[in-house]
Amino acid sequence: MQLNTDHKQYEEPSVFTPENLLREARRQKNMDTCNVPEVCVLDPDGDLVAYLIKTGQATLNPCWACYHTKLYNVRQNDREFAVLGCAVGASFAVLIAEQLFVSGCKTLISITSAGILEPTKETSKFVLIERALRDEGTSYHYLPPSETSSIDPILLKNLIVYYRTTDVSIEVGTSWSTDAPYRETQTAIDEAKKLDALCVEMEAAALYAFAKARNKEVICFAHLTNTMAQTAGDFEKGEEMGSLDSLELIRHTMKAISKGPSQYWDNIYTTKQSNEVSWTQEVPKTSLDFIHSLKLPKSSKIIDVGGGESRLVDNLLEAGFKNITVLDISAKALEKARNRLGDKGKEVNWIVEDVTKFVPDTEFDVWHDRATFHFLTTTEQIAKYLAIAKKSIKGYLILGTFSEEGPKKCSGLDIKQYSEDSLTAILANGFKKLHCKTEDHITPFNSTQNFLFCSFKRYLD
Repeated sequence: MQLNTDHKQYEEPSVFTPENLLREARRQKNMDTCNVPEVCVLDPDGDLVAYLIKTGQATLNPCWACYHTKLYNVRQNDREFAVLGCAVGASFAVLIAEQLFVSGCKTLISITSAGILEPTKETSKFVLIERALRDEGTSYHYLPPSETSSIDPILLKNLIVYYRTTDVSIEVGTSWSTDAPYRETQTAIDEAKKLDALCVEMEAAALYAFAKARNKEVICFAHLTNTMAQTAGDFEKGEEMGSLDSLELIRHTMKAISKGPSQYWDNIYTTKQSNEVSWTQEVPKTSLDFIHSLKLPKSSKIIDVGGGESRLVDNLLEAGFKNITVLDISAKALEKARNRLGDKGKEVNWIVEDVTKFVPDTEFDVWHDRATFHFLTTTEQIAKYLAIAKKSIKGYLILGTFSEEGPKKCSGLDIKQYSEDSLTAILANGFKKLHCKTEDHITPFNSTQNFLFCSFKRYLD
């Protein structure tokens, strides 16, 4: 008998939500609403939690309202994370994950003991689980049936790039997630090995399905500790039951995911060609049309914010504009654009900077941005951007953002969608709308992304 998922409506919202459960838990426990640390760790075995409590490194988190578990704060040097023990199995792990993310968690790391099916090439202690065979039930409540569920590919690449600079004992591979550890028959093991599974555990398939369905950042590790007790003396995790190794892995993983946005984008521009990123345009026609419609002199000062590898600068130079600045957070992106232009690149002012920290030494006639504004998802980021733009623009602002019909993520990051009304409203203090239009951008992968383009004139408020 196969699992029947015909009645699953994957886009339909749940009636019972973690937000509502925690609201009631806080009411009953008379707890204030506050956030847990942005990085949280699941420790299904509980050995890491026990070690941290024993050594005085863990303090009870006052914001965790869950009925079933305790969450502990841990500070390692200048970094803080929270850890929760004994959430064993797919359904329990995902239940906790749902509650952690609505409690303020941004990245969830799971480190679970796993039975070895195939020795790793380097006899590594840990496997960074790239994909997990879905031999459990929870994942099917989040994603339609498939053989595996997987970590976000961009997140995986960033982690691999970082780990290569360390001596962490880790390999990347496939695991087999099962709901029934005492039904790991030889036939089942042989089938898992045919599908390249290195190990067997109980949580990763469901956690990755949850992560994809909810657009959350989840990283699953298998701690290779046993061969399913087939020999005496099995289940040896190492010093302090593997806690020291796990803490080192957590430390490195936190460093990898906390590397600034510049490193994130540098990695993308290092590992991908222009035909492998969604924003590529051979000719940025809409942006050029907006700029040319302003009928500005060729001496006008134009800045392309988030310009990256965009060919807008090529076209502006060809049109005769003499005073062009390209700003991007990625030095690698600007290096590639400058190299593409050759000697013409010497005519451009290249600035490597986070636009929310940009301190311009001049005013611009045109501020163009097709790449950055929709990545600003917090009120603070948007306020900083607008404050800098208002100080820097003496002429016009041209913004291209994802529309309400556009994607909700880009390059693995959350974005903010805009309508003509919402974009106009957010710019009302200092900018007067001139013209708006929507555009279907066809990516190099033949997918469609709907953009909203608007032009505004700066006025003194």
